[in-house]
Amino acid sequence: MDLTLDQLLTIIGRLDDSPGFDTPRERFRRFLIERMDTLDSARQIIQQCREHAGEQSHRALQDAVVLAGRFLGFETTFGRYQHDAGAAPIHGRWLSRHRLRVATIVCTDQTPDLDADAIARGLGDDEAGVRQVGLLIMTPFYAGRDRLERALAVAKPNNIRLITLRGLLRVADMIGEGHLTHEDTLHVFNPGVSLDGQLDLLERVAAAARGEPATETLAEIIPGPECHERRYWVNAMRSEPFTSERIVHSLIGTRQILGINPAPGLEDRVRAGDVICVSMAGRGIVAHAHIAGILSDGSRVIRDSKQFTHVLRLANVTVYDTPVVPNHELARKLELALVEDAEAVTVPISPREFESITGHALSQAS
Repeated sequence: MDLTLDQLLTIIGRLDDSPGFDTPRERFRRFLIERMDTLDSARQIIQQCREHAGEQSHRALQDAVVLAGRFLGFETTFGRYQHDAGAAPIHGRWLSRHRLRVATIVCTDQTPDLDADAIARGLGDDEAGVRQVGLLIMTPFYAGRDRLERALAVAKPNNIRLITLRGLLRVADMIGEGHLTHEDTLHVFNPGVSLDGQLDLLERVAAAARGEPATETLAEIIPGPECHERRYWVNAMRSEPFTSERIVHSLIGTRQILGINPAPGLEDRVRAGDVICVSMAGRGIVAHAHIAGILSDGSRVIRDSKQFTHVLRLANVTVYDTPVVPNHELARKLELALVEDAEAVTVPISPREFESITGHALSQAS
């Protein structure tokens, strides 16, 4: 920030719920959206908000924390500053489309006593049936934390979560470092009945802390023949923009895992030692890698593994800075492969097509 928080608020004006495009509230929120573009900038702004007591600092902090949900992979919307007596003071909402809605409440020295039961009752699923949970974010200045924790321990609501501001920023750090994914965050905020997903998460975080990949034993990897003619493949995928970013950078780039569905008749031809490219519909070819092995039980390393016929362990992964647009013939082949409701289909390509793709990617990188 070029200005201190006090200087900024002096220029912008008093933060309140007055409607209008050019009110102080809207000017401040536009400033946050423009300037909070990295986690480091978010930390700087949040720290300045925390260094000052009072209503205006609290309101600035709640907006900054709500917007920080972007670094956890959520779409964010701001809430109101003031709330009716007895109503849950929801400061904003985070949305993972069709998966989860998170109502955020930032607790500071300005937060009145919270009624956990009232908050829980007001957090039903939305009109589309998407699960909604409340996330209470504790700052060190919130005096009611112990009382609230005791109340939650007694009431045991299944739709309220509590985390410190420091803990929230740690989660954002782990996502930024590739140790966690947005999918992991959803699992933490809304855990399922089975503990297997939590155990997988703990295993991967522990492996990342040791600087090791979370790998399976050799017995769990189906090797290919010692000698076979190398084949070349493109795995064409259809996904939303954020999901495709997560797949490319976290699943493929960091964890070196990929779920595929070979086209009919090709299921038994994909083998270790082959090479595979990854194409995202609407973007182009975004990466290539060698197939190091085929996992016999992909459920341990990838969620919803049943939607794939193969789960691959990759090696020598190259993620492209700029997607490669396939030529007309290959683009048509990939378009025809992704028919009807198919989300991912793997098709063969020639060595010449592979060399053209990788050569173009390398020329763009240089």
